[in-house]
This record gives sequence, structure tokens and C-alpha cells, in this order.
Amino acid sequence: MVWQLQQAEALASQPNPPAQAVEELAVPLARFLQASPSDFLEPLLASPFGRVYRLFLERCCNQPLNGALAEQCKQELSQQLRLKGFGGGEGHALLLALMPFYAPGNLKVEDAPAKLPGWLLEIYKLRYEPATAPQAGGQEANPTQANGSPSFSDRIFLNRMLGLSNLYYIDPEDQEILQELRQVRLQTVELLVGCSARELGEHFSADFGDRYWAMAQSGVQKEPLDSHELAQRDAIQGWLSITPNSLHAEGGIQRFAAALLFSEPGSVRLAQPEQNLPAWFVEGYKRFCSMAVSA
Repeated sequence: MVWQLQQAEALASQPNPPAQAVEELAVPLARFLQASPSDFLEPLLASPFGRVYRLFLERCCNQPLNGALAEQCKQELSQQLRLKGFGGGEGHALLLALMPFYAPGNLKVEDAPAKLPGWLLEIYKLRYEPATAPQAGGQEANPTQANGSPSFSDRIFLNRMLGLSNLYYIDPEDQEILQELRQVRLQTVELLVGCSARELGEHFSADFGDRYWAMAQSGVQKEPLDSHELAQRDAIQGWLSITPNSLHAEGGIQRFAAALLFSEPGSVRLAQPEQNLPAWFVEGYKRFCSMAVSA
């Protein structure tokens, strides 16, 4: 079955992905993970593939997939996992392959911290044990960087960015989630404008980049801004408009990234983005703009 990663990302950008289309991608995605070399799983999940895989899970696989093709694949993978166990990379690949077929809360790995490596434990907990996910991330991080304070390297804060963005995307009517996400957005904006372009590029290449784009693609920008948010946005846009060649000036890409968090997809267009944006930002920006077309 031929499939493309772009198909999974496009499907994840839809408000209500069709179940049949989700199933048709979930099966080859699972087979790909099942066949991946065990020593390649961690770097694979840290690559662009991993970002799209997480988006596909979080936005397309929140209900059981009941089609015959999905059920057959699920049963085969489950049987193999029972035989292999979690003792090695093959079991880790099978668990990743099974996740699209088990909605959040419907899969349980007993004593997961002892059986799963840290990178896989984080994915598992965010999907199936979200109440304990921050603690799982914090155990791997430096204790001084795991207290939930706004930081590019604080695992609790990064998990809040991702979790709230996905929860809002799924249920934009939940006012409690919306208010928390707005607070985290303002904290993220402060981080963006307070670092150098070099530092931001390093953080985008690490875990922060996925979290940033999840927030940018959550749809929260359609919500009316309060007075504090308006002041932040206007100050950022004002700097960009009066600074000559602003995107190439120090502070420019930081403020441009912050401005996108207040802007709906498609509302900010750049001529020649490849020349005006750094390489670590341009592909995400193009995906962000493409959401306006697919919406």
C-alpha cells in the first residue's frame, strides 16, 4: 500500500478526519514502524517523521478504528507483542505500531517506566497516562529544569505546550483549556522575544520546535484577543514594521515566530520565504500557511 508522510500531515490538519482515510493511513504507518530497525527507532521518532506521527496520533486516532483492515492489523501486531514482550527494540516498534489502533486511555503497559526507554515512555504517557506525563518527563530532565516554569528545556512546560494545544484542537469549546493555553502562549512569546536567533534555532531543532508548531496549528488564533494579548501582538508587529529588513535583523525571526502565534494560518504571507526565513523555520512556516488552503 503506497502512502506518503504528507498525506498523514494533511489529514491531521483537518478538523474531522474521515475514519476510512485515517484507517487507510494507519495500517501502512504501523507496518512501516513494525519493519523499522530497532536501533533506528529513537532517531526516527526525533525526526520529521516523529513529529507527523505524533500529530497523526493526537488528531486522527482518538476513536477506535473498526474497519476490517485496521482490525486485522491490530490483532496481528497485538499477538506479536504478546510473544515478543517489551524486552527489546522489536517490542518497542510493535508498541508504536499499535498506538494508532488504541484510542487514548485504551492501552495499558504495566510498570511502563521499567519496560520502556525514556523517549518511548514520554510518547506512551502523553497518550495513555496524561496525568503522570509531566512527572515522567521531569525524571529525565535536570531537576532545576523540571518545575513547570517557562523554559525551552523544562519538560513539564514543553509537555503543557503540546498537551494544551492538542486538547484545544480537539475541543475548542472547553474554556478552561482555552484559558490555560492562552497563558502558555504568552509565556512562549516571552521566551521567543527574549532569546537570540542562534539560541532559537538550537531550540527549534530540539523538542521546542514540535511544541511550537503544535500551538501554531491548534487554531487558538481565531479566539478574540484580550487587552494584554493585543498589547503584546501590537508591540511585536510594530517592531517588525519599523525595523529595516526586520527578518534579517537580530530579534526579527524571534518576533516573527511570536507574531504567528497570534495570526491565523494564511494571514501572514512572505515573498520568497526560503530567502527570508532560516532553514530551521521555513518548512514549518510553509506547512502553517498550507493549513489555510486545507481548512
